Amino acid sequence: MRKRAFRESLLDTERVSMADKQLGILSAGSSETDVQVVSTVIRNLSAAGCLEQNIKIRKVPSTADIPIGVLFFAEYTDVDAVIVLSYEESLPDYIHSSVTDLQIQWNMPVIIGNPHNYDSVHNNAADILSLQESMEIESEATAHPDRKTIN
Repeated sequence: MRKRAFRESLLDTERVSMADKQLGILSAGSSETDVQVVSTVIRNLSAAGCLEQNIKIRKVPSTADIPIGVLFFAEYTDVDAVIVLSYEESLPDYIHSSVTDLQIQWNMPVIIGNPHNYDSVHNNAADILSLQESMEIESEATAHPDRKTIN
């Protein structure tokens, strides 16, 4: 039985540089640990290579306002991705649905952090940005194929 050979992708080998990425952090709702959580995410993003001046931070009053906050990031900034920090264990389905629609409409990844993954949400952002960039590169390479190599 022959084993299938899978092509290694950028995501499998290394992440893209975070130094030139613009990221938004959207804090949703109220929490006594809000400043601490945002600071932790910023510290982790900085450790991953993201420059602090490339991080934009905004706050919305409640989790119901997450979609409008994400939309504002999409319309009024040049961020590559948004990290939403929710202080609730889980979000209602309509929030997830609205955020998914915005991601598709704006081609902008949105990563949702909750009390269980604040320490690793920056990894999720780096992973999805790496995936997006590698797919864009592959798409550009295949959009105008060299006909001599095909035939």
